[in-house]
Amino acid sequence: MNSKQSSSEQFGQHLKSVGGSEDDVSGSAYVVTEEDTVESVVSGMRIKQQEHGGAASKPSILHASAEVAISRRDEKDPAHHPGTSQPGEYQLDIHFSGDRSTREPVPEADLEAAQIWAQGRIEAAGAEFGAIYFPTGGGTAPGSGALECRYDRAVGWYR
Repeated sequence: MNSKQSSSEQFGQHLKSVGGSEDDVSGSAYVVTEEDTVESVVSGMRIKQQEHGGAASKPSILHASAEVAISRRDEKDPAHHPGTSQPGEYQLDIHFSGDRSTREPVPEADLEAAQIWAQGRIEAAGAEFGAIYFPTGGGTAPGSGALECRYDRAVGWYR
């Protein structure tokens, strides 16, 4: 990870790696709100595409586009996620196709150990995507909190 690179730039690189482009984010008619999570943005983008008669993007492109949009929102308002993660308080979101996701606590205190544990859970569930969050502000709903890292079966772990 390049520490001089913003998170939205890193998310943008991931978007390109899954076959998407800036047009998938900027061309979306969906407007991200303060309450939105990655999953709600994915759903909103999919609905807007269908309303405008377009074919829905691949789930990996929608998910990566939503991550870019959420990251850009948070960069404009750094107070949105004021906390930083503390070992042992991680949460795992497992994203299934069809807008379904689950959240469960990670029993590992170290982030590297949490990634190993989470990868096993994601793969055992047959999911393609997962994310480890630190639940800032006590948020425990999927997609809430400070994003620590994401897992994509095609890419592996990335920030």
